[in-house]
Amino acid sequence: MVENIFSVLNPLTKLEDKHQYKIFDSHVHIWGHRYLNEYVEYVKKFGVGKLLGIGDGDLKTKLESKGLANDIIFCTYLNSYDFLKFKVQKLQNQVDKAHTKEIRHLKIFLGPMFQKFTHNKIPFRINDPRLDPVYSCIEDYDMTVIMHVADPDITYMKKYRNINKYGLKKDRINDFSNILERFPKIPIISAHLGSWPENLDRLGELLDQHSQLNLDTASTRWMIRELGKDLKKSKEWFEKYQDRILFGSDLGNFEFNVKFFLSKHHRKYYWGSRYWSQRLFWETSYQAPLPFKDKDNPERTYINGLKLSQSTLEKMYFKNAKELIFK
Repeated sequence: MVENIFSVLNPLTKLEDKHQYKIFDSHVHIWGHRYLNEYVEYVKKFGVGKLLGIGDGDLKTKLESKGLANDIIFCTYLNSYDFLKFKVQKLQNQVDKAHTKEIRHLKIFLGPMFQKFTHNKIPFRINDPRLDPVYSCIEDYDMTVIMHVADPDITYMKKYRNINKYGLKKDRINDFSNILERFPKIPIISAHLGSWPENLDRLGELLDQHSQLNLDTASTRWMIRELGKDLKKSKEWFEKYQDRILFGSDLGNFEFNVKFFLSKHHRKYYWGSRYWSQRLFWETSYQAPLPFKDKDNPERTYINGLKLSQSTLEKMYFKNAKELIFK
């Protein structure tokens, strides 16, 4: 059984003890207060302390009133449907509200998934000039943006094959590059390693061209599946761009009633197996099957550890986030 590889009772199995890293998780979803304290306390076993918590605009007030905000820096969503419908004033109002609540970080989800549920017959252009007032507003408030631009290559092959509706992934990345070019004062964290861990060469070009761009490592299986295919190239790339990468998990508490999450053991296994897998992947040369199913991969996904340098790990885990988010 793959579950035997990771134990919720001994979460640091196979990890080296000589460097006990502190970790800031720069990509956590918080849906409310349910299970939140349990989540925060359990992930400390993996060295995870501060969290960038992504949620709705009223999240900060709710959690502060319950005394659950001590380890969280808040980030609020801008409504994706308002982007798709070019409701610029509504989006500007959301930015204003975040500023009023002293929230300095915004999440913009512009992946192709939302377009799937609309009647749009042509690809949505994330750099459409009609949205410029929104980006200008963000720039004026000196806010940081986490942006989800695209999805895994394998998802495009399975779900977004209608090019007339969804376009090509490379075009979406190019549109994103155009936003970076036109709004250079907005610090942007492109989630999921720029949505393109499959193409490190292009990501390197983007980082070289845009000094305000940073990336996070959110989505454990996506990172491990793609970056583990060429260990030498991936390791060299991470060492080169170590100042521009932040650790992220894409995890969080589940406010809604998910059957799998009704068991405390399952909750801990879900959270812990992802943090454990990422730490093994970044810190060691450990090789073993991923301890949970990778639904995107028709074959078995393996952890093929990169064993990054201590300098790179410290920057990715803590120092870069302290500079950009937790200052």
